[in-house]
Amino acid sequence: MKFPVIPVFILILFSCVVSAIWFISPADKDTGPKTWSAFIYNHGYNSGKYKKTDNFDSYDACSDFARQQSAFYDDAPWECGSMCQFDTRKQGFQCIEMKNEH
Repeated sequence: MKFPVIPVFILILFSCVVSAIWFISPADKDTGPKTWSAFIYNHGYNSGKYKKTDNFDSYDACSDFARQQSAFYDDAPWECGSMCQFDTRKQGFQCIEMKNEH
């Protein structure tokens, strides 16, 4: 009896591909604790310049700080973002969620 080398090789290769896709999937990534960051656009919203402050525990704490800073900068626009990370491709911060509820 001859050992079926090609079907076994294809089965192993298929298993490796499926395993790689399973382990890389977004559901398996560690997202870490949910923190909020305040963005104060003190040169205008479309200027690309902003002041960023991190590590707020809740949206309410972030928005309270952002409102105080906004008033300091003559009612500058502001936003609070959750779980923000710097994206090198876009050269800016990308957040899971952005809010500005007055």
